[in-house]
Amino acid sequence: MNNLDELGVGLIYFQGFEDFLALHSSLIDVVEIEPQTFWYDKNDECNVFKYNPEVTDFLRTYNRPKLFHGVGYPVGGTFLPPPEHFNTLRQQAAELNPEWVSEHLSFNFFNEDGRDVNAGFLLPPVQTTESIKTAVANIQNYRDQMNRPFAFETGVNYLQPRKNEMPDGLFVNRIAEAADCHILLDLHNILTNQRNGRQSVKEFLEYLDYERVIELHVASGIYYKDYYLDAHSGASDDELMGILEYVVGKLPNLKALMFEITPDYFMKVPEAEIREQLVKMRRIWDKKGSHYKSWRVPLRGGDHVFDESIPVKEWEHTIGNLILGRNPENALAKELLQDKGIAIVKDLVFNFRGSLLISMLKLTTRLLRLSVGEEIFNIYINDFFNSGFPELLPVVLAEQFSAYLCSSKLNIPYLEKVMEYELAFIHTAIDKQNRSVVFDFDPMPVMAALEKVQLPAKQLPGKKIALQVVFEQQGLINELPEFVPVVHN
Repeated sequence: MNNLDELGVGLIYFQGFEDFLALHSSLIDVVEIEPQTFWYDKNDECNVFKYNPEVTDFLRTYNRPKLFHGVGYPVGGTFLPPPEHFNTLRQQAAELNPEWVSEHLSFNFFNEDGRDVNAGFLLPPVQTTESIKTAVANIQNYRDQMNRPFAFETGVNYLQPRKNEMPDGLFVNRIAEAADCHILLDLHNILTNQRNGRQSVKEFLEYLDYERVIELHVASGIYYKDYYLDAHSGASDDELMGILEYVVGKLPNLKALMFEITPDYFMKVPEAEIREQLVKMRRIWDKKGSHYKSWRVPLRGGDHVFDESIPVKEWEHTIGNLILGRNPENALAKELLQDKGIAIVKDLVFNFRGSLLISMLKLTTRLLRLSVGEEIFNIYINDFFNSGFPELLPVVLAEQFSAYLCSSKLNIPYLEKVMEYELAFIHTAIDKQNRSVVFDFDPMPVMAALEKVQLPAKQLPGKKIALQVVFEQQGLINELPEFVPVVHN
């Protein structure tokens, strides 16, 4: 555990953070990269995903140690990542040389009639002996594929504890011991679990082998329908910072302390607030390991027999279907439907898919909403989502929704051409090939009206007008539709 370099304090990097990194270099010792957030297309010919070269070029020249934190294929479920995932991940790792890699102790795929379905969210594994064996096998596969040190992250669980369930902390520690691997302890995740009625932070920590913890995450959240969400929405509150100060002193092998904030909130939160967060973290960092007790033994769970009745695949299939609005009609589904956490996750997945779709096809969805009204617009969105499962790549989502609208044969002026233009824009951002879209109306006043959230005025039939979609290095690249594997937590 001691053969890793001590890295220090840092934050999760996203595109757009470059100026902040440059201005606050004295506060940042290390950056953590979520590599799949820079993936935007899959190239079957060379069996790899494509990733954003501009981001990689910047990170290669950024003079700080780096970590990889996966957000695409967590290690808590039965689904194994495809070979092309590791091909691309190894390629990026060869360019950026992360000190170690990590992934979530969650699952986000389930099997439906022989098809692997993306649930669109990081979901909690069932806490059983079979699930421990599943996670251990996945961790070993991840290490074999990457040939780098590995840690798994303690996750968020919005469900209430099931009767006679293995405690959260014990489940995590048994996996770490069986896999003989490191732990990425996300303090905000376990505080979120406590605030929503699961195991307390204090009890969770009592089960944990402190020597295995090499990395900590801190963040902040928001309340939604009386649930506290791990939203990465700003500076950490006083309770979490107090927990951080308590925990840091007990960890003898801590190597990195990372702050998480999403790009949306990063643009809204005052820069001084983020800077003060890092200053506090650095002060606490200096106390690492100062209260470590080598003789401490984590709680083991004794001879207690926990509920082992739910097979892992049944758990995955049931929860995956429930949060996507489908009901498997089995005993487990009836039990879980009594848990308000299912409805919360279902809301989060729907809202995320909707916001992603709107961001990909901004003018198309705006024209549809203005033309049919909010109520009918939501009916179309619901019907589209019910017709298929979430996709890993946003470009596929945009293509599928466009096909759905075309098949619906809606009599909405300008809709098909606006949609064709936006799809051309997306594909040009990906492949850098210029395109031409031929309109049978003047597109400029239509686009201008939609930008102002106004319904375009009807035009008399006119001559055909071709609009060029041209790749520009500093223009379209900022709109690159990237890999969005899950709602992050």
